[in-house]
Amino acid sequence: MRDIKLGGLTLESHEGRNIDLAPALLTRWENGEGYIPSEADMRLLGIRNFEKVPRIARSYWDTSTLNATKGDVIKVILPYDNSGSHKLTDSARLCLSLINPGEETTNSDIDLDKEDRWEQLEGSGVYTIRVGGLALNRALTKEEAKKHELLLIRLGHPDHVDENFARPREEVEDIIDRTFEIGGSEYGYTNMMGQHLKRFQNEGILRAGLIEKLAYMAGSSESAPNSQLGNFAFVRTNDASRDVEINQERNQLGKTERRLTSDQIYSAIKKYIASANEKKVRETLDRLIGQ
Repeated sequence: MRDIKLGGLTLESHEGRNIDLAPALLTRWENGEGYIPSEADMRLLGIRNFEKVPRIARSYWDTSTLNATKGDVIKVILPYDNSGSHKLTDSARLCLSLINPGEETTNSDIDLDKEDRWEQLEGSGVYTIRVGGLALNRALTKEEAKKHELLLIRLGHPDHVDENFARPREEVEDIIDRTFEIGGSEYGYTNMMGQHLKRFQNEGILRAGLIEKLAYMAGSSESAPNSQLGNFAFVRTNDASRDVEINQERNQLGKTERRLTSDQIYSAIKKYIASANEKKVRETLDRLIGQ
């Protein structure tokens, strides 16, 4: 899939095995090239650019919002706070680093029971809820979606996450409203945004978060680490920052080149200029300085 230009950033699509993609994108994040967007990031990009770039919402995406489950417990790992720095939380960094070709999987899942990994998933950006009472593995009505604890945590609703991870309430509501609006107009859907989890078992397991494409009702799902059908998004931001640096360099260079006035230049060379030619030389200098 081709890169998508969105203002000052570029949205990249990386298809293949997640265990191959995640390490490469983590390295690029560490090098400051951009970031792996969260579920809320991708949903917002999809609805706000649907008229011009509908393929964002019409594609499925692996994201840096992750699921860990054990027994009847779900741990949602949000990757970034709302500072805009896109610095991965410790838990998100750990989870993404476990998605690699050297990691042994059990039934296509990453084992969180060894090395106390399950216990390490706590603190900043980690939200623990229980399965009981949650509507799972089916599409939701819009009213259900707006009250679904798991979905609202993923989207950073201020009533369900800490202040430093919260998005504006209106933004979260817009994601849900516009998703249902677009899904209704494009496909006639009235139920969407289901919360799909593979299964619950006694062992702790980890999977990457996955947003289903609009045609599949835009649900939140999971992606097996070694699946051949991964599609991680990556937002490249260095293009815009480099443009700013280049413009700053050009502006500074321009200031340096124009630092001397025509009078100052003429004063330095006048001993070499015949007095009869002064006017003509000054006019020439004025034209040159003005360029």
